[in-house]
Amino acid sequence: MERERVIALFQEEGMLIQPEAVDFLMRRGDAVAMAKKILQRLKEKPLILSIDDIKNALKEDKKVISKEEKYEEGEVEIEVIKDVTGKSRSEGKITDFAKLFRDRYERIAELLKRRQELRNVIPLKRVPKMSGEISMIGIVNEIRKGENGNVVEIEDESDVATCYIPQDVAISPPVVEDEVVGIIGKVGRRGLVIAQHIIRPDVSFGRERNYADQEAYVAFVSDIHIGSKTFLRKEWREFIKWLNGEIGNARQREVAKKVKCIVVPGDIVDGIGIYPNQEEDLEIEDFYGQYKMLAREMEGLPEHIKIIFQPGNHDAVRAPLPQPALEKDIQDIFSQFNTLFVGNPCFLRIDGVEILVYHGQAIQDFATHAGMDQNKPTEIMKCMLQMRHMAPIYGDNTPLAPEVHDYLVIDRVPDIFVTGHVHTTAVEKYRGILLINASAWQSQTEYQKMMNFSPDPAKVPLVNLKNCQATIMDFGS
Repeated sequence: MERERVIALFQEEGMLIQPEAVDFLMRRGDAVAMAKKILQRLKEKPLILSIDDIKNALKEDKKVISKEEKYEEGEVEIEVIKDVTGKSRSEGKITDFAKLFRDRYERIAELLKRRQELRNVIPLKRVPKMSGEISMIGIVNEIRKGENGNVVEIEDESDVATCYIPQDVAISPPVVEDEVVGIIGKVGRRGLVIAQHIIRPDVSFGRERNYADQEAYVAFVSDIHIGSKTFLRKEWREFIKWLNGEIGNARQREVAKKVKCIVVPGDIVDGIGIYPNQEEDLEIEDFYGQYKMLAREMEGLPEHIKIIFQPGNHDAVRAPLPQPALEKDIQDIFSQFNTLFVGNPCFLRIDGVEILVYHGQAIQDFATHAGMDQNKPTEIMKCMLQMRHMAPIYGDNTPLAPEVHDYLVIDRVPDIFVTGHVHTTAVEKYRGILLINASAWQSQTEYQKMMNFSPDPAKVPLVNLKNCQATIMDFGS
C-alpha cells in the first residue's frame, strides 16, 4: 500500500516519519513521489521527521514580487469594517436592552426618513391630536391578529400608537415584532390609525457597486460541522485536492489557482450540547478535539489562501448575537495557517468589495413569525435587507445580547451578503447585491430532519471579485 511505501522510503534513509506527517502527504496525493522529492531536498536527516520538516522541505524559495504579481502570489487586501470583537459593552442589565432597542430605532428611523413617502413624519405623541392622513415611524411592540387584519402597537421615543393594518394592505412579508417600520395612514376614532401603506427602509436600486481591480476568487465554505459522525470527510478532501489543482477540468483548475480567500460563515465544528442527545451523533466529544481535527483536515491547503473564520451557534463562543471571534486558545490551534478570526455578523472589505458575513441564526425566526420557508434562505435574506436588520425578532430562537450598539442593523449596503446555518446552497441577486447561502459539509442528522432542514451539502459558491459573478463547485456529485 502507498502509506507503507512512504514509511519504508524514510526508514531506508534512517528516519522515522510521524503519523500526522504521513497523513499530510497522503492528503496531497501521489505521496510516494512527494516523499522522494522531500528526500532529495532534505539537507539534514533527522531521526524523527515531523510535519513541519515536511512542509519546510516542500516550500519553494521565496521571491521578491511586484504589485502586478501580487495576485498570483495570493495577496489580497482585507479590512474588517464592523465587528463586535473587542468592542462589547454589555453588562447584561435590563437598561442595556433599552439602549439596544433605542439604538436600533434611531438608526433605522434615520434610514426611513430618507424615503420620499416619509418626508413629513410626525412623533407618535401628536397622533391623537391629528386628523386626516399622517406618516409615522415606530418600533413594533405588539401584534394582535384578527380575521380581517392585524392591530399593531408601535413606539417611538415620545409615545406609543395603535394602528390597524387591513388585510388588503400589501406587505410581504408581514410585519414582525421589534422591526422598525414607517406607516402612512388615516387617523380614526380615539387616535386609531388605519394603515394605507407600510414602508420599510430597504435598499436603493441605483447604488454604485464595488469591484476588485483584478481577477481573484473568494470561496464561501459554511457549516463544516467537523466532529460530527456525519461530517463529509471524503467530499472535504476532494475540495482540498481541487484547491491544489489536483482535480477538475482545465477551467476549474485555472479558477483554483485564483482562489485567494476562503470565508467560513460559522458552525466550524459540531460543538457540544447544542441540541438534545447530540452526543449520539458525535465522533469527537470535546470542543478542542473538534477544532484540532479541522486543523488536521486543513493540512495541504495552499499557503497563500487567507482563511476567514466566523463563529456560529455550534461554536465555542457565547450564544447571543452578536458573537465575538473565537478565543485565542482556539485561534492558536490554527497558527500554522494564514487566518483571520472575526465576529458574527461582520462587515468585511476584500480588495474593495464589501461583504456582509452572517451565520444566519435568525433565518428560522422568519420562518416561524413570517410564514417563510427556511429552506429558501435568499428570500429571507431579501427581507433582512428590506428591514435593514438581520435578527429583528426578540425572544424567539435567536438570543440577542444587550449591547449598547445594535450590530445586527444593516446600516451599510454590502456588495455581497452571505449566510449559512440552514445547510442549503443558494445564489441570487437583489437590487444588485449578491446573496449567498453557503451549503454545508454534513449530511442530514435525525435532529435536522425534525427541524425541517433539507441539506444541499458539499458545494462551494465561488465569487470572482472583479465582476461579482458567482459559480458553484459541487464536490458531492
